[in-house]
Amino acid sequence: MVYLPATRHLNGVRLLALDGGGVRGVASLIILKEIMKRVQARKGLKEECRPADYFELGAGTSTGGIIGIMLFRLRMTASEAIAEYDDISKEVFSPKMYGWNITRVMPNRFASWINNSKTLVQSSRFDDASLKKAINKVVAKYGLDEEDRRLEGDAPLLHPKSGRMIVCTTAQNRAETVLLRSYKDNTIHVKSKVNDAMKEHSEKITISLATRATSAAPTYFPEVKWPEHDPKLTFWDGGLLNNNPIDQLWYSRYELVQPSEPSPPVSCVISLGTGYVRPDSPSESWFQLAGVASSVMGFATNTNAKGKDFSRHMTALNNRPEHAKTRYVRLNPSLGASDIGLADYTKMEELKTLATKYIEDKDNQLWIDKAVLAVCDE
Repeated sequence: MVYLPATRHLNGVRLLALDGGGVRGVASLIILKEIMKRVQARKGLKEECRPADYFELGAGTSTGGIIGIMLFRLRMTASEAIAEYDDISKEVFSPKMYGWNITRVMPNRFASWINNSKTLVQSSRFDDASLKKAINKVVAKYGLDEEDRRLEGDAPLLHPKSGRMIVCTTAQNRAETVLLRSYKDNTIHVKSKVNDAMKEHSEKITISLATRATSAAPTYFPEVKWPEHDPKLTFWDGGLLNNNPIDQLWYSRYELVQPSEPSPPVSCVISLGTGYVRPDSPSESWFQLAGVASSVMGFATNTNAKGKDFSRHMTALNNRPEHAKTRYVRLNPSLGASDIGLADYTKMEELKTLATKYIEDKDNQLWIDKAVLAVCDE
């Protein structure tokens, strides 16, 4: 039986992919809020629609994983997620020394320089204590029941009232993708170190662990060892392999049905980016290797390339009867010349403005309307 949220679409299940991108994740939330606002208007509802009621399955990486947890696991609205995301970004990325926010006693630029210089003596410039604190606060406020709110970040990722979503991370010590789910799946595990660990311990994964595992970007956050009592896996940021989780989302649609049932029809695949800039050639610096390394990392975490690959794939599938009505919509605002780093929480308002301008563009309006039609239950 297909898992059904509060609504259904005649053309099939609806899938939502959320890219990684640090603080730029707020751009994807602004776009999602616009989509849900139009769904609300189309249906004549008084209250803002919750994405978990309109998507059968979501997938997110890094910041997209955190957003996915808010939208699906905690069933928050896009507006609620935006408000909390502002606080999370400030809490997590504000420069700190020994846990104290040093922007309170020195200019932000100088404080950021001190914070970035930490990588000279340690593996990450941000500790995960601030991330834990921020997530605990959100779960305490939006937990699905009293037990959820009491446990805060220690609440299990798997919950019977949760929307279905997948958090992507990377098993650094095995060099492969790991998917953390908010639901019990029908996956047939091929025997391996990763799959054995997941089969034995996956139901014990907490919201806090999933959040830290998907966000553990090298030089930004410390790696996460799991299970804590007897570590089998070391997690790095899911963006190293799947910064755009579109493929993991597409293949996981089979988990919406039993193995003996046919694959579920798909109404739409909506993919939300966190903003892009045009790739440059490696910089001509005195330390050429640094420029090359930076460009290689940019290509490794590129989300648009994967989006274009999937677009070609879906275009071919649309010629087949079973996917003739499946719609793929990729929405990703241009950052233009704006230099907004993954941790630059001071530019949140600029990001919101850029996303709003993207929405207002005439050509983009058409794509947003296509997304709304494919999401609205009919």
